[in-house]
Amino acid sequence: MSVFAFKQTSGGFIFDNCQRNELLLSNGVLPGNVRKTGTTIAAIKYKDGVVIGADSRSTAGHIIHDENVLKIHRLSDNIYALGAGTAADCDFQARILESKLELLRLNQDRQVRVATAVRMLQQHLYRYKGYIGAYLIIVGVDVTGSHIAAIEPYGTASHMPYIASGSGGYTSLSVIEDRFKQHMNENEAKQLVRDALYASITTDLYSGSKINMYVLTKEKLDKFLPYEIVAVRGDRQIDYTLEKGVKVLSTNVKKIEFDIVNEKVKQKNNESDEAMELA
Repeated sequence: MSVFAFKQTSGGFIFDNCQRNELLLSNGVLPGNVRKTGTTIAAIKYKDGVVIGADSRSTAGHIIHDENVLKIHRLSDNIYALGAGTAADCDFQARILESKLELLRLNQDRQVRVATAVRMLQQHLYRYKGYIGAYLIIVGVDVTGSHIAAIEPYGTASHMPYIASGSGGYTSLSVIEDRFKQHMNENEAKQLVRDALYASITTDLYSGSKINMYVLTKEKLDKFLPYEIVAVRGDRQIDYTLEKGVKVLSTNVKKIEFDIVNEKVKQKNNESDEAMELA
């Protein structure tokens, strides 16, 4: 009979994975393609409810498209969603799920549970086999308590006390893992979400602008739009416009020496013009 003792990790980055990756590469296993979603979203459970936050930058490739995008979507009075990935897919899936939950609430005449919203979204995404580029985090508070679920495009779901996703998700997750503790109060949870998003915004080019935050409990919903403005565009310090009437003080024309390296004779296909040209 053998007894295994598991050591509790302290959180943060695990450097043992670097040795594993080097071994896989030496054996011919190629790494997968990294998919950037251009967002940082995070959610944390505390003793009274859930704190959720997101940045406000929208990117189109390497171009900042919009600096004031709300990535927190309402699904019902007690359920909200955070979206990362393709903006159109995230918005449309949230709108579809919101309408389904409202019809269910009117039919049953009671508050919809978070597990119901998660199950509906799982079944819908599974039908499309990952072709919908929506990485959603479903958060809510119902009669069974507080819940956080991360939904992948293939319909898989992970229930956990905290989560971060998007292009800056790993940075935010490292901050949360290092400082998270059970039964935090509201101020501690808000500060941890703020610090996690701030770390991603200052290190990830696809995340930026503002930190938007919601605090959801059974009794209230507090919106902080924005909670903090991180990336503030500074004022121009120098006037770069030239004064009228500026004269050219000097002109220098230098002849460039070159040698003919290659000559090629081409004949035009046009029958009316059979002239030879030298290229």
